[in-house]
Amino acid sequence: MYVTALDRPWLESPFPFQGFPVDAQEQLATLKKTCEYVYIDEERGAASPSESGGKTASTRNRDRPITLTMERTDLTGLGWRGRDVFRHDMRKVLASRGKLHRHVQRLLSDVRFGRSADTRESRILTLELIDVAMANPAAALWLTNLETKHDFTVAHCLNVCILSIVFGLHLGLSSDSITDLALGALLHDVGKMRTPVSILDKPGLLTEDEFDIMRKHPVDGFNILRKDKGVSEKCLEIVQLHHERISGQGYPFGLKNDEIPVHVRIVAIADVYDDITSNRVYHEGIPPHTCLNMMFHWAPRDFGEDLMQEFIRCVGIYPIGSLVELNSNALGIVMSANPASRLRPIVMLIRDAEGKPYDRRPLINLATPSAKGGEPKWAIKRVVDSKEYDIDLGRIAEMEAGA
Repeated sequence: MYVTALDRPWLESPFPFQGFPVDAQEQLATLKKTCEYVYIDEERGAASPSESGGKTASTRNRDRPITLTMERTDLTGLGWRGRDVFRHDMRKVLASRGKLHRHVQRLLSDVRFGRSADTRESRILTLELIDVAMANPAAALWLTNLETKHDFTVAHCLNVCILSIVFGLHLGLSSDSITDLALGALLHDVGKMRTPVSILDKPGLLTEDEFDIMRKHPVDGFNILRKDKGVSEKCLEIVQLHHERISGQGYPFGLKNDEIPVHVRIVAIADVYDDITSNRVYHEGIPPHTCLNMMFHWAPRDFGEDLMQEFIRCVGIYPIGSLVELNSNALGIVMSANPASRLRPIVMLIRDAEGKPYDRRPLINLATPSAKGGEPKWAIKRVVDSKEYDIDLGRIAEMEAGA
């Protein structure tokens, strides 16, 4: 069923989204503990067994070839070994990301000075990033929290590439499709190298004339890459159409609904998510769960509800990188989704109940049963804003990855 309202304010509940499908027993158990009754939308609920051949829509959505778990890691107890394995995987992602970062810097610089883009190397390095992201998608997503004081466009291209890769893996896309998706995401903003820096880095709102100039970058990017035989048609569509919206209110062509290919909408979601959650000269980033809530409500107008719901399933109800307060009053960062127990992800503790930082931050699996085999000891009380506690998540990401 689809829950649209509770019998109490949402902020008094453990659920971060106003409206969600119930597709796990734990969600149902939490609802029973939290509420006496809820309101549901029958039209948005799962299909009946007769309509779906005995298999509900929510079950079909959970049948994914890849998840964001850390299966190689022993996460019982405080998980010291788990943290070390995770850090090892992060270093591999970081090394691949570093090579790609340097390459994208050169590529964008070449384009800005009128030289051709070396997309052959882009493809080679993107394939390497796909390989390491497949080995540990959670580690790849965690590193999108790295802060970059300069080269915002470069960092954004890398983050959108990683988000698109992991989302594509979650959706079960073919290897070739993920390669096209990743390369298109990496190059999606290449046209901004034709946009004046004074507009790109303007801290305030753009004027109407400035925004008209900014809106040219998808077509500029397409024109820069269209003669390159190494760039596929799908990549070019991503570059040219990633600002189109299904309502027809996007640009440059005002396309609607199915006129916008799914691979384009995948990158569009990743693009908006990274832009809103990252610090920019024109705005401060907002917490991931707040961003997802906003995008969920925009989805019918912008991306499509089904695809947006899959993105939320991909990054987690508590997105990787979220700062959370536990029932013990300790603070932790969500490090990996837990598909078997979505409200109990894997968390890295950073401050204890008294606010004292951990010298060596342990990983805990919130779904681990208590010593007596009963309810898990740990649970998320609420999602908090890192600014509220003066915590630099980007710096912690750097330290954990050994950056």
